[in-house]
Amino acid sequence: MEFTLIQGLVLGIVVLLVISLYREWFNPALSFFVAVLALLLAGVISPTELLRGLSNQQIIVIFLLILVTAGIRAVFGAAFFTRLFKTTLKPKAFLLRMMVVSSSISSLLNNTPIVAFLIPYVKDWADRTGTPASKLLIPLSYVTILGGMITVIGTSTNLVLVGLMSEYNLPLLGFKDFLFLGLLVTVAGWIYIYFIGYSLLPENVNKIDDVRLNLKEYIIETEIFEGSSLIGKTVKDAGLRNLQDLFLVEIIRQDEVISPVSPEVKLEAGDTLFFSGNTQSIYNLIHQDNGLRIPKQESLEMQNQFNFIEAVIPASSDLIGKRIKDSDFRKKYNASIVAIHRNGKRVSGKVGEMQLAGGDFLLLLSGDEINPAKHEKELFYISLPKKIEYKKPVWKYWVGAGSFLILLAGIVGILPLFTATLIIITALIFLGILNITEIRRQLDFDLLMVLVCSLAIGIALEKSGTAALIATGLIKTGQSIGPVAVLSALFVVTIFLTALVTNPAAVSIMFPIAMSLSQQLELSSTPFFVAIAFAASGDFMTPIGYQTNLMVYGPGGYTFKDFVKVGTPLTVIYSVICIGFIAWYYQLYL
Repeated sequence: MEFTLIQGLVLGIVVLLVISLYREWFNPALSFFVAVLALLLAGVISPTELLRGLSNQQIIVIFLLILVTAGIRAVFGAAFFTRLFKTTLKPKAFLLRMMVVSSSISSLLNNTPIVAFLIPYVKDWADRTGTPASKLLIPLSYVTILGGMITVIGTSTNLVLVGLMSEYNLPLLGFKDFLFLGLLVTVAGWIYIYFIGYSLLPENVNKIDDVRLNLKEYIIETEIFEGSSLIGKTVKDAGLRNLQDLFLVEIIRQDEVISPVSPEVKLEAGDTLFFSGNTQSIYNLIHQDNGLRIPKQESLEMQNQFNFIEAVIPASSDLIGKRIKDSDFRKKYNASIVAIHRNGKRVSGKVGEMQLAGGDFLLLLSGDEINPAKHEKELFYISLPKKIEYKKPVWKYWVGAGSFLILLAGIVGILPLFTATLIIITALIFLGILNITEIRRQLDFDLLMVLVCSLAIGIALEKSGTAALIATGLIKTGQSIGPVAVLSALFVVTIFLTALVTNPAAVSIMFPIAMSLSQQLELSSTPFFVAIAFAASGDFMTPIGYQTNLMVYGPGGYTFKDFVKVGTPLTVIYSVICIGFIAWYYQLYL
């Protein structure tokens, strides 16, 4: 097949998209939009083809399922998991129970919000029992990824693929195409993590405990003495608002705790001021004789003065790439950033000048009034002050159980999945479990942009012949061995691609290639589509290819090497099982 200029252009745009996603030049939605805009301006796709994804039923189903997950989560709340995760369990017993429950739930509900919901409970159990959370959080991410492959709805990757297939009027993957292989790899994942992976995981100290044990490394205490020139001045007028390498995080005034600190707060004699950042710089500040001094008897060990909470920046957060001083963080989240950890290490420098990145782990000093649900898309709270939960009426639990049954009917094909999700959401809204505010909060327009643009890129790859060109190369690579070798090459390419970019992006890029492979080999397209579905969700070796890995990255105190160490053997096991099963089940004989 002759290589054309238009194919080179499409291939170049896709390569730049992959690099942009990997290097985080822009957020994923903007990266996809720029790539699609380039394809549109080059005449590769038309405006109609670009907007085709907005009418794709499977993309709409993704958002309906997100709302269903939010509703069912609101019904059952935390009580179920509090009873499930008893402190009397031994770590390995807890691990097994957690894996079975979380992967089972992930087969019916989207796995990303399940991980966001479970992280605080897993960490709370770990804290109460003295077990390092780092022994549990990677397993939590891995098993929800595996459990999500049991059904078409467990991960958005499967739904994106089905949406692409419907665009080309191809026979859709059925319930059994996911069920048997999904169960097989999930059970294999449990066995690997329980007997091998657990011992490979690090034993990292809880970040909050680390702060409390080494508090002076994070926070310096100062006081305003009688006769100080700062008395009566606001924080801003006193020059304490924009300090070099320092940040005023809290003021204690007798029994009152002022956190976060507004620039308009007036300073009084006896105020205790706590600074974070480059702590060495506080001594330079005090030497300026500006009314601050180090107390003779420091009281930093009085832990109750500090309301520490943990949070992580998700991959889709609007905070990514912003300087903290430009994000209005304190006002928006009613909290001050004490420290930022990235790739397992504390980020040094002036807090206000730091730019946030996906996966950043934040240590915060919070006020009493925080609403974790309000900002869930920008900031996942990992630990929160305890709240009293009131007993829900019994009828709500029946609604939750009924929602599960209707959803199951949609999965197995008794009802169309679109119809099933609409019925559930209508019931949840009518009964007051979901409201308009919650629906607006759950709608992720960045995700919509990524999915719509992914479909458009798939069209460009197929329409320009670029997909056929790549498919021809894969066929030539494995034609002397047979279709199983070609399938293996497709699987390996997809699994390495998803380690670099997001899984919906990987499945969108590989879809037209898989379709062209099946056409050129004159074989059914089903095994090739099943291969890219499982490969695109098979990123266990990096924290960046799958949202749930990124979510546990900071809270577990992991490094990139931890994912490589634990995830590489699982990736090999997963790949061998998937390729072997697909070749046998779909009779791709040598």
